[in-house]
Amino acid sequence: MKKICLLSVTVILSSLFAVDDSYARRGGGSGGYKSYKGAKAIDGDTFKHKGKSYRLRDYNAPEIGQPGSDKATKDLQKRLDSGNYEYDTVAKDVYGRKVVKERVKE
Repeated sequence: MKKICLLSVTVILSSLFAVDDSYARRGGGSGGYKSYKGAKAIDGDTFKHKGKSYRLRDYNAPEIGQPGSDKATKDLQKRLDSGNYEYDTVAKDVYGRKVVKERVKE
């Protein structure tokens, strides 16, 4: 019984945090990197720009209220404000956020 419950929890959590890579393949991507200067960092790996939410791919920052979350949020805000970083949409997550990859502006 414990194995079945653990498996069920694992499946549920996997589906909650799954990323739909088909989004980028079917034309949902932005078609290129762009800066989000003026965006507002929500936490260390999520920001909002013009009413839309974005999640950084390959980042796992502490959640709000966890140790290190304030620093992670401030670091992301500095990167956004600098204009030295660009982002490209690669997918859409189960929460409707666009998942973006980050690179240093060339």
